[in-house]
Amino acid sequence: MKICIEENCNNTQFGGDYCKYHQFKRKMRGGDLFKRKSPAKKQIPKESAKRKKDNRRYLQRISEKWEQDVREGNNICVFCGQVINKREDNHHTTGRDKTILDEEFWRWAHRKCHSAYHDLPVEKLIELGWWFDYVERMRKIDVSTYYKELGKQEKSKKDLEDSDI
Repeated sequence: MKICIEENCNNTQFGGDYCKYHQFKRKMRGGDLFKRKSPAKKQIPKESAKRKKDNRRYLQRISEKWEQDVREGNNICVFCGQVINKREDNHHTTGRDKTILDEEFWRWAHRKCHSAYHDLPVEKLIELGWWFDYVERMRKIDVSTYYKELGKQEKSKKDLEDSDI
């Protein structure tokens, strides 16, 4: 039985003249053939083949729709109602899950307005000045979203009244 070559160690050798506890020193010796095994390289893809194809189609259709809407003069922010000069954001009025490829629910938005809509509470959105016009535009675009926005507004009023009490 061979003993570890480390000073004051009486453990048996495991490999490369060192015991289990001193194996880390093997990589310090010049010319040692010890190499760590590389981890298994089976990575989960970030997106499936089907999703990749859908995303490619989605990005292509957004470009085409932007060009078409600029020609027709429909490049208006769904939130503030002002003209958008360069393509910024595409707001999905019914969400992105099942209707992501349904172009009838795509609306253009300024990045600033879009971020505010998703990040701020309704009270702050009302202060920005475009909330009520936006809700009216939603009535013409999608009735279910219109009622959802009205519900947010009512909940906001109720929360304000409750906090005042």
